[in-house]
Amino acid sequence: MGLIIYVDGGSRGNPGPSGAGVVIATDAGARIHEAGYFLGRQTSNAAEYHAVIRALTRAARCGAQPLHVFSDSELLVRQITGQYEVKSPRLTHLYRQVQVLLLRVKNWSFRHIRREENQLADQLANLAMDRGADVVVFDADEGIDDTSLLPPAAPPESSEESSAPAPAAAVAPPIGAGERAVRVVLAKPSPEGVCAAGVPELREFTVQTALPAALCVYAAQALLPTLLAMLNTQPEEFTAVPTMTVRCNRAGCGATFHLSPVRSPNGAKRREAT
Repeated sequence: MGLIIYVDGGSRGNPGPSGAGVVIATDAGARIHEAGYFLGRQTSNAAEYHAVIRALTRAARCGAQPLHVFSDSELLVRQITGQYEVKSPRLTHLYRQVQVLLLRVKNWSFRHIRREENQLADQLANLAMDRGADVVVFDADEGIDDTSLLPPAAPPESSEESSAPAPAAAVAPPIGAGERAVRVVLAKPSPEGVCAAGVPELREFTVQTALPAALCVYAAQALLPTLLAMLNTQPEEFTAVPTMTVRCNRAGCGATFHLSPVRSPNGAKRREAT
């Protein structure tokens, strides 16, 4: 028993408006998830990585089982499997997110395929770019089966390639022993008057199951993939989670955040976003 996953990422402009397509099914052919995700402004290589992150995050909800991932990006496959070194600073943080997610998978494989073998994932990535919004066509858990698709939403304003959290200040609730939490610290604020939420003075917050209300949607969109990857890591793997750097993807913002594990009262290292 295992999952078959097809991923694709694309960018119109490189960098430019980008999207990721994810197709997940069981090895018996049962559909699990088919969706396109709008990523804002990214390079095509970054979009390929975001597609893998979205796929692995969704696949984690299916429980522990082997994953077989297929992509038509030879660079992506060779970097993840260790044949190529990741030299781009902009791809390094995405590569680390993928590695964190793969820590939870005991048996996985990545295989390069031809573009024509990856048509559905490609169509979903382009659909997200066309609509400027995420589009879930099918999801077994959520009971979604919408082949007609929803009308397009207004494309979100976006900017630089990278996933990043937005400045949000919040008083962290007490963290109990054994609970998971991520501490987020604003390392570089946005220029005055640029933050969409209008609260650039917020410097630090802790995430357990919810984001602060003051967080702008652009920062939230950038933070979520990394936060989910960290929060879904097994407790015994906390110490292996490196500090992640994420930038808000609102045009002109540039706010930068560091995410790192939070330590619980019993001394176990927990995830934090800084």
